[in-house]
Amino acid sequence: MRSRVIISPVLFVLLLWFSWPVMAQTPSGWQFDSLTSARSASTSDSQEIYEVLLKMLDRWNAHDIEGHLEVYLHSPDLLVVVDSEQFNGWQQLHDSYVNGYPDRNSMGYITPARIQVKLLKPDLALALTWWSISFPTSKQKVVGNTTMNLQRFADGWKIVAAHSSTAEM
Repeated sequence: MRSRVIISPVLFVLLLWFSWPVMAQTPSGWQFDSLTSARSASTSDSQEIYEVLLKMLDRWNAHDIEGHLEVYLHSPDLLVVVDSEQFNGWQQLHDSYVNGYPDRNSMGYITPARIQVKLLKPDLALALTWWSISFPTSKQKVVGNTTMNLQRFADGWKIVAAHSSTAEM
């Protein structure tokens, strides 16, 4: 049975609005793709975003919810949608993780399969990730993908909107 993915109208409009000028200029346009990009000594914005996302995944695997959430904009304006569940603001997302994982070991381990980054403007980027999570106490595996809008702030790149779709394997 296939599950339907419902994209938040707000997220869809944001993605379309901010990506239209870049899509019109460069048809493929991904500045970073973890499947084809080699790490370089100099760090481009797209590679910096990639490193930020890797750190976020590392914090998940360390079962460090606070560290994982450092990449998200700490604001009531943050919008995160996971399948059909919507989280409005950093605090609501934080509370959901803390209450959903009272035993941090039950968070499982996430493995990224691919990460792509596209700069839409000098301070705004789009990132796509494909990943899987395995759980040590069961044979359950969840696969998914996440679309994120990141914005550059004084303290670095932060996720301002995200949508994840998941499926159990």
